[in-house]
Amino acid sequence: MDRNATAWDPALARRRLVKDGYCRVPGVLDPVFLRSVQEMAAAALDTVGAEHRAQWRSQGSLVALADHPPFAALIAWPGLQEMFSRMGLDDTRFTSGYIISKPPGGPALFWHQDWWGWRHPISRTDRIAQIALFLYLTDTRRENGCLRVIPGSHRRPHPLHDVIDAHDPALATVENPNDPVYAPHPDEVDVPVTAGDVVVADARLVHGAHPNRSGRERTNITLWWHPRYADLPPGIRARLWSIVEREEIDTDTAADRSLYPHRWPEPYRSQVLPVMADDPGPVVPEAWIRKPHFG
Repeated sequence: MDRNATAWDPALARRRLVKDGYCRVPGVLDPVFLRSVQEMAAAALDTVGAEHRAQWRSQGSLVALADHPPFAALIAWPGLQEMFSRMGLDDTRFTSGYIISKPPGGPALFWHQDWWGWRHPISRTDRIAQIALFLYLTDTRRENGCLRVIPGSHRRPHPLHDVIDAHDPALATVENPNDPVYAPHPDEVDVPVTAGDVVVADARLVHGAHPNRSGRERTNITLWWHPRYADLPPGIRARLWSIVEREEIDTDTAADRSLYPHRWPEPYRSQVLPVMADDPGPVVPEAWIRKPHFG
């Protein structure tokens, strides 16, 4: 973590994460390491063609980090574990990550939430089974597509839950740009950031992003982590392992599944293994259910 970063209160950040479903932590990536991550992201995006961009038009791109072993340096970055520790997010393990980069003129990201285990009772508690780390690699405001969230929507029903089907292909390709899933909402809160900051969000939080009306690419890396991993129910852990194995994931449909972080060549593999989810053995995975349920 950048020692020159603005001071932050870990206890307050944790309370905001629990109450509102998100918090911002300033200066997690120091300037030198940030430049390294920016270069890795740019190299990965150079491999993305027009077909990929069209398939994920609302997101801008959805490049799986599993296909790019150099990102081991980011996944294993000590500053992330320091942040987790200071927030009381112990035994936090990694499963997957994506480069989500909106080009100039890119449309809004549709409203959605990312949790997939709604059948399990854990979904209706204050237990946080999955968090996103949103790492924006450029200063990001409304004008170039910053994150927007519905505070509290991770723990209580919201009207947007009834109009979204997370990761429907038609939403990703923006077949109907007038669909309300792209529109501003009176409950939304913008989350502007400075490059190097991290936004920590409960996977159940309804969120989206503004259009990129600037003339430059707006790049975000999303990392998925799971606090108190060893205490998660066995079925949840089994489903997390299937995510590591890139099986039945609606955001990874185009992958050739030839690369997996736990099988990356050395030294990348050794870097990520200590912080990764592991194989729980012969356990039936929790059902993949995206539709929120608060009853």
